[in-house]
Amino acid sequence: MHYCDDSLYDETLTLLEADFQYYYDCLMGPNARSVLAALKRIQPLTIGQIATGHGPLLRHHLADWIERYRTWSETQAQAEPFVVIFYAAEYGFSERLAHTIGQGLLKTDTAVEVVDMLDTDTQTVRELVTTATGLVLGMPPQTAPVSLEPILSTILAAAHPKQAIGLFETGGGQDEPIFPLRNRFQELGLRAAFEPILIKTTPTEATDKLCEEAGTDLGQWVNRDRTLKQSKSLDSDLGQALGRLSTGLYILTAKKGDISSAMLASWVIQASVQPPGLAVAVAKDRAIESLLHGGDTFVLNVLEEGNYQRLMKHFLKRFGPGADRFEGIASYAAENGSPILAESLAYLECTVTHRLEAGDHWIIYCTVKAGRVAKPVGLTAVHHRKASNHY
Repeated sequence: MHYCDDSLYDETLTLLEADFQYYYDCLMGPNARSVLAALKRIQPLTIGQIATGHGPLLRHHLADWIERYRTWSETQAQAEPFVVIFYAAEYGFSERLAHTIGQGLLKTDTAVEVVDMLDTDTQTVRELVTTATGLVLGMPPQTAPVSLEPILSTILAAAHPKQAIGLFETGGGQDEPIFPLRNRFQELGLRAAFEPILIKTTPTEATDKLCEEAGTDLGQWVNRDRTLKQSKSLDSDLGQALGRLSTGLYILTAKKGDISSAMLASWVIQASVQPPGLAVAVAKDRAIESLLHGGDTFVLNVLEEGNYQRLMKHFLKRFGPGADRFEGIASYAAENGSPILAESLAYLECTVTHRLEAGDHWIIYCTVKAGRVAKPVGLTAVHHRKASNHY
């Protein structure tokens, strides 16, 4: 806990409870299964004192503190499906890639356990792999201070056909071969969450984006049952009534450095007159979301009624991680660098100024810097829905 007063020990439990739980919720809760494994390992020990490193020494209420960690972790571990990411710390770019894949998973509200293969044991690995919905494995070094063969063998032995698997190279120069291991998982019946990520040079921002999108794809698969259940839980009358809210049709495009992305958008409104501004609702698990933070720029392309089907069909496709969203689509660069679609009715160049969290979406507010109508007599394409649980 982050707590400081004049007491060296935990004499007064009630003074510490709130900070103790806050620290758990922020830092330990996301690793609940690892906490349970650690508690299991220390169970045979006779514990006289716990030095937390961030607060008073724990001595007077040890059984209470430990039981709270156990109870919270069991609740957290049972509540949701999760993905375990195995990597080798301080080897190649393993930690960086594992982190960015994890970020993609978190965008889908998927629980993540990150495990350093150089600092774990086969019992912990077996427990995590057996209960995980998805597995991600960074290729470990063929030569390591500690042999990793028992860890890899345990992962293969505990994996089962109901899981999805993703593999990535770490670029350390002595990686275990990725494709023989992929073939082993395929023989066991695991579904490939994404194509193996191959690292031949130093990772770039484009590599990070590829890894993030791979994590998001895996997270969407892991949560498919929950997503379907939530979509069916909305009252039919309410869902149909919300579905009657008509909207325009737009393609939002963005480019940042070497990274570009796009999405079909329909939840768009003008939000201010001075300065000219608009708001766009973007689902949290959209690939383009990470390009729409404060100061980022994008183009809102307005689609034309009677001339939008091709663009709509193209951008509704499911793109693989790192895929070029603009292949086969005529475009040219706006002043802010983002693509303007040649077939659009009009376009607006925008700069993000605020983000508001709204349930499963972000509300992106931006100021409009420039715009142009390509076809003055054209009308904006309008989107009509029958239900609110899909676009």
